[in-house]
Amino acid sequence: MKLRSTPLLCFACLTVGLVVGNAGGLSSFLAAVEADLLKAKSLDREDTRLQTEQHALSKASDLLARIAELTIPSVVHIQSVRRSPHGRRIEETGSGVIIRGTKPAGNYVVTNRHVIAGHTSMDAIAIHLHDGRIVHPDRVWEDPASDVAVLKITADRLQPARWGDSDAVRVGQMVLAVGSPFGLSHSVTFGIVSAKGRRSLQLGPHSASQLINQDFLQTDAAINPGNSGGPLLDILGRLIGINTAIHSQ
Repeated sequence: MKLRSTPLLCFACLTVGLVVGNAGGLSSFLAAVEADLLKAKSLDREDTRLQTEQHALSKASDLLARIAELTIPSVVHIQSVRRSPHGRRIEETGSGVIIRGTKPAGNYVVTNRHVIAGHTSMDAIAIHLHDGRIVHPDRVWEDPASDVAVLKITADRLQPARWGDSDAVRVGQMVLAVGSPFGLSHSVTFGIVSAKGRRSLQLGPHSASQLINQDFLQTDAAINPGNSGGPLLDILGRLIGINTAIHSQ
Protein backbone atom coordinates (compact mmCIF):
# COMPACT_ATOMS: atom_id res chain seq x y z
CA MET A 1 0.00 0.00 0.00
CA LYS A 2 2.77 2.38 0.79
CA LEU A 3 4.51 1.67 -2.49
CA ARG A 4 1.35 2.45 -4.45
CA SER A 5 0.59 5.70 -2.64
CA THR A 6 4.02 7.20 -3.01
CA PRO A 7 3.84 7.97 -6.76
CA LEU A 8 0.44 9.57 -6.28
CA LEU A 9 1.79 11.73 -3.52
CA CYS A 10 4.76 12.75 -5.61
CA PHE A 11 2.51 13.49 -8.59
CA ALA A 12 0.29 15.57 -6.38
CA CYS A 13 3.28 17.46 -5.10
CA LEU A 14 4.53 17.97 -8.63
CA THR A 15 1.12 19.15 -9.79
CA VAL A 16 0.88 21.65 -6.98
CA GLY A 17 4.34 22.83 -7.80
CA LEU A 18 3.41 23.40 -11.42
CA VAL A 19 0.26 25.29 -10.51
CA VAL A 20 2.09 27.49 -8.07
CA GLY A 21 4.78 28.09 -10.65
CA ASN A 22 2.24 29.10 -13.31
CA ALA A 23 0.47 31.37 -10.83
CA GLY A 24 3.76 33.13 -10.10
CA GLY A 25 4.45 33.63 -13.81
CA LEU A 26 0.96 34.98 -14.38
CA SER A 27 1.34 37.37 -11.46
CA SER A 28 4.63 38.63 -12.86
CA PHE A 29 3.06 39.08 -16.29
CA LEU A 30 0.10 40.99 -14.86
CA ALA A 31 2.42 43.13 -12.76
CA ALA A 32 4.49 43.94 -15.85
CA VAL A 33 1.36 44.85 -17.82
CA GLU A 34 0.16 47.06 -14.98
CA ALA A 35 3.56 48.73 -14.77
CA ASP A 36 3.49 49.40 -18.52
CA LEU A 37 0.01 50.88 -18.23
CA LEU A 38 1.09 53.10 -15.34
CA LYS A 39 4.18 54.12 -17.30
CA ALA A 40 2.04 54.92 -20.33
CA LYS A 41 -0.29 57.01 -18.17
CA SER A 42 2.72 58.76 -16.64
CA LEU A 43 4.11 59.48 -20.11
CA ASP A 44 0.71 60.81 -21.17
CA ARG A 45 0.66 63.12 -18.15
CA GLU A 46 4.24 64.21 -18.87
CA ASP A 47 3.36 64.82 -22.52
CA THR A 48 0.34 66.88 -21.47
CA ARG A 49 2.48 68.85 -19.02
CA LEU A 50 5.13 69.48 -21.68
CA GLN A 51 2.49 70.59 -24.17
CA THR A 52 1.10 73.00 -21.56
CA GLU A 53 4.57 74.39 -20.83
CA GLN A 54 5.39 74.65 -24.53
CA HIS A 55 2.15 76.55 -25.08
CA ALA A 56 3.05 78.93 -22.25
CA LEU A 57 6.56 79.43 -23.67
CA SER A 58 5.12 79.98 -27.13
CA LYS A 59 2.77 82.65 -25.76
CA ALA A 60 5.66 84.31 -23.90
CA SER A 61 7.77 84.24 -27.07
CA ASP A 62 4.93 85.77 -29.09
CA LEU A 63 4.53 88.46 -26.42
CA LEU A 64 8.22 89.40 -26.59
CA ALA A 65 8.06 89.52 -30.38
CA ARG A 66 4.98 91.76 -30.19
CA ILE A 67 6.70 94.10 -27.72
CA ALA A 68 9.71 94.34 -30.04
CA GLU A 69 7.47 95.14 -33.02
CA LEU A 70 5.69 97.89 -31.09
CA THR A 71 8.78 99.52 -29.58
CA ILE A 72 11.42 99.32 -32.32
CA PRO A 73 9.91 102.33 -34.20
CA SER A 74 10.58 104.42 -31.06
CA VAL A 75 14.32 103.67 -31.13
CA VAL A 76 16.82 105.74 -33.13
CA HIS A 77 20.43 105.34 -34.18
CA ILE A 78 22.64 108.37 -33.46
CA GLN A 79 25.87 109.47 -35.11
CA SER A 80 27.76 112.41 -33.67
CA VAL A 81 30.95 114.12 -34.82
CA ARG A 82 33.38 115.95 -32.55
CA ARG A 83 36.95 117.18 -32.74
CA SER A 84 39.84 115.96 -30.63
CA PRO A 85 42.13 118.51 -28.91
CA HIS A 86 44.45 118.04 -31.88
CA GLY A 87 41.70 118.72 -34.40
CA ARG A 88 41.17 115.11 -35.41
CA ARG A 89 37.63 114.18 -36.49
CA ILE A 90 36.05 111.64 -34.12
CA GLU A 91 32.72 109.94 -34.79
CA GLU A 92 30.62 108.55 -31.96
CA THR A 93 27.67 106.22 -32.43
CA GLY A 94 24.92 105.22 -30.08
CA SER A 95 21.21 104.83 -29.66
CA GLY A 96 18.29 106.84 -28.36
CA VAL A 97 14.58 106.62 -27.70
CA ILE A 98 11.81 108.99 -28.78
CA ILE A 99 9.57 110.44 -26.08
CA ARG A 100 6.81 113.04 -26.18
CA GLY A 101 7.12 116.08 -23.95
CA THR A 102 4.47 118.45 -22.67
CA LYS A 103 6.41 121.44 -21.31
CA PRO A 104 7.35 122.50 -23.88
CA ALA A 105 5.29 120.23 -26.09
CA GLY A 106 7.07 118.32 -28.82
CA ASN A 107 9.08 115.24 -29.64
CA TYR A 108 12.39 114.53 -27.97
CA VAL A 109 15.13 111.92 -28.09
CA VAL A 110 16.67 110.75 -24.82
CA THR A 111 20.18 109.30 -25.03
CA ASN A 112 23.45 109.21 -23.12
CA ARG A 113 25.38 112.43 -22.96
CA HIS A 114 28.64 110.69 -23.89
CA VAL A 115 27.10 109.74 -27.26
CA ILE A 116 26.84 113.40 -28.36
CA ALA A 117 29.35 115.11 -26.04
CA GLY A 118 31.61 117.62 -27.77
CA HIS A 119 29.49 117.91 -30.90
CA THR A 120 30.54 120.86 -33.00
CA SER A 121 27.06 121.86 -34.20
CA MET A 122 23.49 120.61 -34.46
CA ASP A 123 24.28 119.33 -37.94
CA ALA A 124 27.05 117.23 -36.39
CA ILE A 125 24.37 115.07 -34.73
CA ALA A 126 22.51 112.79 -37.15
CA ILE A 127 19.46 110.97 -35.80
CA HIS A 128 18.45 108.00 -37.94
CA LEU A 129 14.75 107.22 -37.57
CA HIS A 130 13.24 103.77 -37.97
CA ASP A 131 11.77 104.59 -41.40
CA GLY A 132 15.14 105.68 -42.81
CA ARG A 133 14.77 109.44 -42.40
CA ILE A 134 17.65 111.42 -40.91
CA VAL A 135 16.94 114.47 -38.76
CA HIS A 136 19.09 116.87 -36.76
CA PRO A 137 18.17 118.23 -33.34
CA ASP A 138 16.77 121.72 -32.89
CA ARG A 139 18.18 121.97 -29.39
CA VAL A 140 20.26 119.85 -27.01
CA TRP A 141 20.27 119.66 -23.21
CA GLU A 142 23.14 117.84 -21.48
CA ASP A 143 23.59 116.65 -17.90
CA PRO A 144 27.11 115.30 -17.28
CA ALA A 145 26.24 114.35 -13.69
CA SER A 146 23.80 111.67 -14.88
CA ASP A 147 25.20 111.11 -18.40
CA VAL A 148 21.82 111.98 -19.93
CA ALA A 149 21.13 114.16 -22.96
CA VAL A 150 17.78 115.30 -24.35
CA LEU A 151 17.51 116.31 -28.01
CA LYS A 152 14.48 118.19 -29.34
CA ILE A 153 13.53 117.14 -32.86
CA THR A 154 10.97 118.28 -35.41
CA ALA A 155 9.43 115.48 -37.46
CA ASP A 156 6.06 113.92 -38.12
CA ARG A 157 4.89 110.29 -38.07
CA LEU A 158 6.87 109.52 -34.92
CA GLN A 159 6.03 106.83 -32.39
CA PRO A 160 7.12 107.88 -28.89
CA ALA A 161 7.84 105.27 -26.25
CA ARG A 162 5.53 104.86 -23.28
CA TRP A 163 6.82 105.67 -19.80
CA GLY A 164 7.21 102.93 -17.22
CA ASP A 165 8.14 103.09 -13.54
CA SER A 166 11.70 102.03 -12.72
CA ASP A 167 10.96 102.27 -8.98
CA ALA A 168 8.28 99.59 -9.34
CA VAL A 169 10.56 97.18 -11.18
CA ARG A 170 11.51 94.07 -9.20
CA VAL A 171 14.69 92.03 -9.37
CA GLY A 172 14.07 89.00 -11.57
CA GLN A 173 11.56 90.67 -13.86
CA MET A 174 12.08 90.22 -17.60
CA VAL A 175 13.32 93.16 -19.69
CA LEU A 176 14.27 93.98 -23.28
CA ALA A 177 17.20 96.12 -24.39
CA VAL A 178 17.02 97.77 -27.82
CA GLY A 179 19.79 99.62 -29.60
CA SER A 180 22.49 99.64 -32.25
CA PRO A 181 25.38 97.49 -31.01
CA PHE A 182 28.36 97.78 -33.35
CA GLY A 183 26.17 99.83 -35.69
CA LEU A 184 23.58 97.05 -36.08
CA SER A 185 20.51 99.22 -35.63
CA HIS A 186 17.34 98.11 -33.87
CA SER A 187 18.84 95.00 -32.31
CA VAL A 188 16.82 93.45 -29.47
CA THR A 189 18.19 91.43 -26.55
CA PHE A 190 16.38 89.81 -23.66
CA GLY A 191 17.20 89.31 -19.99
CA ILE A 192 16.14 90.04 -16.44
CA VAL A 193 16.73 92.78 -13.89
CA SER A 194 19.71 91.42 -11.96
CA ALA A 195 19.90 94.15 -9.31
CA LYS A 196 18.68 97.63 -8.43
CA GLY A 197 20.30 100.68 -6.89
CA ARG A 198 23.84 100.13 -8.15
CA ARG A 199 26.01 103.09 -7.11
CA SER A 200 29.66 104.17 -6.83
CA LEU A 201 30.55 102.36 -10.05
CA GLN A 202 33.70 103.12 -12.02
CA LEU A 203 32.29 103.14 -15.53
CA GLY A 204 34.99 104.91 -17.50
CA PRO A 205 37.96 107.26 -17.32
CA HIS A 206 35.76 110.27 -16.50
CA SER A 207 33.07 108.56 -14.43
CA ALA A 208 34.65 109.25 -11.04
CA SER A 209 34.65 113.00 -11.57
CA GLN A 210 31.57 113.46 -13.77
CA LEU A 211 29.00 110.70 -13.29
CA ILE A 212 27.72 111.76 -9.88
CA ASN A 213 24.07 110.71 -9.97
CA GLN A 214 24.18 106.92 -9.93
CA ASP A 215 21.17 104.73 -9.25
CA PHE A 216 21.50 102.03 -11.88
CA LEU A 217 19.47 98.99 -12.79
CA GLN A 218 21.68 96.00 -13.54
CA THR A 219 20.57 93.60 -16.26
CA ASP A 220 21.97 90.47 -17.88
CA ALA A 221 20.46 91.43 -21.25
CA ALA A 222 23.33 91.64 -23.74
CA ILE A 223 24.55 95.24 -24.09
CA ASN A 224 27.47 96.17 -26.33
CA PRO A 225 29.14 99.33 -27.67
CA GLY A 226 26.49 101.18 -29.65
CA ASN A 227 23.70 100.25 -27.23
CA SER A 228 24.45 103.38 -25.18
CA GLY A 229 21.40 105.61 -24.99
CA GLY A 230 18.96 102.92 -26.09
CA PRO A 231 15.93 101.96 -24.02
CA LEU A 232 15.52 99.27 -21.40
CA LEU A 233 11.89 98.12 -21.55
CA ASP A 234 9.69 96.20 -19.17
CA ILE A 235 7.56 93.25 -20.22
CA LEU A 236 4.78 95.65 -21.30
CA GLY A 237 7.14 97.57 -23.58
CA ARG A 238 7.37 100.62 -21.30
CA LEU A 239 10.55 102.66 -20.88
CA ILE A 240 12.19 101.98 -17.50
CA GLY A 241 15.81 102.94 -18.17
CA ILE A 242 18.51 104.11 -20.56
CA ASN A 243 21.30 101.65 -21.33
CA THR A 244 24.42 103.46 -20.16
CA ALA A 245 27.42 101.21 -19.62
CA ILE A 246 28.76 97.69 -19.61
CA HIS A 247 31.19 96.08 -17.21
CA SER A 248 33.34 93.24 -18.50
CA GLN A 249 36.66 91.65 -17.69
